[in-house]
Amino acid sequence: MAQLPEILNPRYRSAISRFLRHLEQQNQRWSALAPAAGGEHTAALEAAVNTAIKDHGLQTSTRAALNHGFNLALVGLSGQVRLTPVLPEHQTVMAQLPESLNKKQRSNISRFLCHLEQQDQRWSALAPAADDMRPAALETAVNTAMQDHELDPNTRAALNHGFNLALVAPSGRVRLAPALPEHQTMMAQLPQSLSRSYRSKISRFLCHLEQQDQHWSALAPAAGEKRTAALEAAVNTAMQDHGLHITTRAALNQGFNLALVGPSGRVQLTPGLPEHQTVMAQLPKTLNQSYRSNISRFLCHLEQQGQRWSTLAPAAGEERPLALEAAVNTAIKNHGLDERTRTAINRGFKLKLKTSS
Repeated sequence: MAQLPEILNPRYRSAISRFLRHLEQQNQRWSALAPAAGGEHTAALEAAVNTAIKDHGLQTSTRAALNHGFNLALVGLSGQVRLTPVLPEHQTVMAQLPESLNKKQRSNISRFLCHLEQQDQRWSALAPAADDMRPAALETAVNTAMQDHELDPNTRAALNHGFNLALVAPSGRVRLAPALPEHQTMMAQLPQSLSRSYRSKISRFLCHLEQQDQHWSALAPAAGEKRTAALEAAVNTAMQDHGLHITTRAALNQGFNLALVGPSGRVQLTPGLPEHQTVMAQLPKTLNQSYRSNISRFLCHLEQQGQRWSTLAPAAGEERPLALEAAVNTAIKNHGLDERTRTAINRGFKLKLKTSS
């Protein structure tokens, strides 16, 4: 107990102390169970810990406490190590992750930080300097953790997205731009109005397809078609299992006038054009959330159609701009927008748009 690391929190110290007392009650000794120098676990110790937790009422955190206290890798009966970082700096790292990161990516990052603690390493010693997207020490640590310590193969992608890095595998290959001529042509033909962020997401998706030995042409919808099962599945899988950014689907929808949806079946879009983002920001604060959502979806629809609010918006004092009215009615009638879209726009901009006769 006296040799435990000073950084170990009191809760883990208490759990270790309780386990050692349990061994004494069972006429056992730590020295008879502990792994040899440099070892991360022994079957005897692992069995003793799991039995103590399962059959003798010791806390479920006992295994994690021993792992952290003695730099071990004991696992439960399921074979999985369940750990959360204990160093304050690592807990801060987790707390500061972007909200856009999904649960699986957060879990991978948490597990990597736990791995660092087991190796007596710290994020601060490996983290990139400002604007450094590929710190060598961190890249090595991640690749070693994945190759030799069985961390999830998506750990590197999770770190890249969580910290805006460009860590690569030991092969050193990283695709920053599509290599196939057909994909390069697609990038060149994107609408000029598409934001830089969305262009980047589309480029990354095309690179992902190439890494999977796939082509856009084999997945893309036919002319006039807005969804195909193959493309939708490829996008959703890329986001869920390969760490592509959460806005990849929205970027493809806007860039290619599609209507791809997530596994839930719902289209989740927000306007990508700065002028449309400004329109949303300037809506009256009294406008309810439902109306705001309808207006946001209409602006997304305009972007998918290659249109802009500024070319349809009313002149000063105008209450019924015919071009806008026609665009709204068409969106409701032919593109599945909510019937209340017209009312939302009327309320939000003090207009008197009418339904088509």
